[in-house]
Amino acid sequence: MNLAIIGFGNMGKAILSGILEKDVIKAEKIIVADKKVSDPNFELEARFSKTKVVADNLQAVAKADLIILAVKPQIIRKVLEEIKNDSKDKIIVSVAAGIKKSLFSQYFGEKAKIVRVMPNTPALVASGMSAIYYSKTVKPHEKDFIEKVFGALGETVEISEDKMDAVTGLSGSGPAFVYLFIEALADAGVLKGLDRKTALKLAAQTVKGGAEMVLKSAKHPAELKDMVASPAGTTITGLAELEANSFRSTVIKAVKAAAERSEELGN
Repeated sequence: MNLAIIGFGNMGKAILSGILEKDVIKAEKIIVADKKVSDPNFELEARFSKTKVVADNLQAVAKADLIILAVKPQIIRKVLEEIKNDSKDKIIVSVAAGIKKSLFSQYFGEKAKIVRVMPNTPALVASGMSAIYYSKTVKPHEKDFIEKVFGALGETVEISEDKMDAVTGLSGSGPAFVYLFIEALADAGVLKGLDRKTALKLAAQTVKGGAEMVLKSAKHPAELKDMVASPAGTTITGLAELEANSFRSTVIKAVKAAAERSEELGN
């Protein structure tokens, strides 16, 4: 299968890197398009040296069977207008937040094979979470192939399209919320006398370990929390402070706001 990736930002690079690392598609069958390639200062990273990179979207999609649109939602209409006549019989995969199947149908027809994916930035280190929606016209063997593509970036889950905005707010935006939490934990460690490097390592590994416990123990997060919080101890004192400052409520509001912004982008 020949692949075109339009957009070579962080997510485009993560997708390409995962595909090449897991040998899902040979480099010779991939072409990447991004306008910045025409910049005289553009330099292609050595790990992508066998992949053709061009500035022309039409050149990229011409011989492709599968097109991944790794572009921002603000410019996707411009890209769709540009490639619509050359892409109607191809599988279209979009990672643009908030952009619904109905928009793609306007450009490629109701019978077009449309896939929406919401990956997240940990895909850059093959620890991503990708939620995938398939239009009814996508065939089972095509689904299996797309699962391999995004499985190369981490974990995948199939969802219905009406859940995509919620996913965008949760796992799409969630890494930024986690990074903020890690930074705050590290700052607290520095406040109490730890050096910055040690504090950051302690904070990041603590979050990573906590996540692994949730995924591998089959225990509810509340149960895991109670395993740490002994009566009148240090942890329950800290938890009381978080509750007093509406920690959980604030996180819920943040995810809700991000999901609602995803809805707005699709209108």
